Amino acid sequence: MIIAKLLNRLGRYVKEVAFAWRVGASLPDKLTLMFWTLVFHAKQGQGQTIEAAVRIGDLTPRLRLRVGGGDLFILYEILMDGVYAVPTAHLHGETSVIVDLGANVGIAALAMAAQFSQARIVCVEPHPETAAILRHNLACLGDRVVTIEAAVSGEPGIMRLTFAAEHYNASLVRGSGAGVDVRCMTVEQVMTDTGVSRIDILKMDIEGAEKLILPSQPRWLESVGFLTVELHDGYGFDALARDVGSAGLIVEPLGVAQAIAHRTKALPSL
Repeated sequence: MIIAKLLNRLGRYVKEVAFAWRVGASLPDKLTLMFWTLVFHAKQGQGQTIEAAVRIGDLTPRLRLRVGGGDLFILYEILMDGVYAVPTAHLHGETSVIVDLGANVGIAALAMAAQFSQARIVCVEPHPETAAILRHNLACLGDRVVTIEAAVSGEPGIMRLTFAAEHYNASLVRGSGAGVDVRCMTVEQVMTDTGVSRIDILKMDIEGAEKLILPSQPRWLESVGFLTVELHDGYGFDALARDVGSAGLIVEPLGVAQAIAHRTKALPSL
């Protein structure tokens, strides 16, 4: 059993290094990603930030990534494993607006921007350091993207964002210790402030705050065509199906804590 786990882990590392070679935009970028991926898995590199240009479809963003904070894990999870890949069979009509709640350092937004080259993208991220990296990483998108440094919640105001060793695990609803007070917005506010009347694709990875938002079965869900969501802290598939089903979305579980929700026909024109 131990040997099998070690072999599986080694196989994963080899796969990531091979992917780094393929995705790096130049030889120095390839070598940078390969080397620091190994450093990351060796539990080293705390506090180290690297930059490397990568190819994502027709895009070539120069990514800024924190070695010790989980950014490399997210890079491979999204670009190599296809987490948050959007199955086009569940989409109806043109994808014009994508909203990314819990955008982290922007890798999912870049993947969706490459897949849907005409879409406008709204990214919301509360962690101050992560939001700065997000803006850097999405610079290649120009005016296609709007970034908002805030958390989404059920009500506007100020809440405590608790930090975690992995930056992507910062949360409004769990943990104690180091953190920062952040501005909270409702999804309705995000839509109003950015001039969005419908959301063709909504990505939600907000570390437990989904249970502050979705149980009220908000009206804006009626304007969402497709949802991809990561579930946390006891908010499960049955609750999700109940809460988004009221707006006509059909839930399909993916893996242990990930789901998509989609419609059987296009949203009405607005």
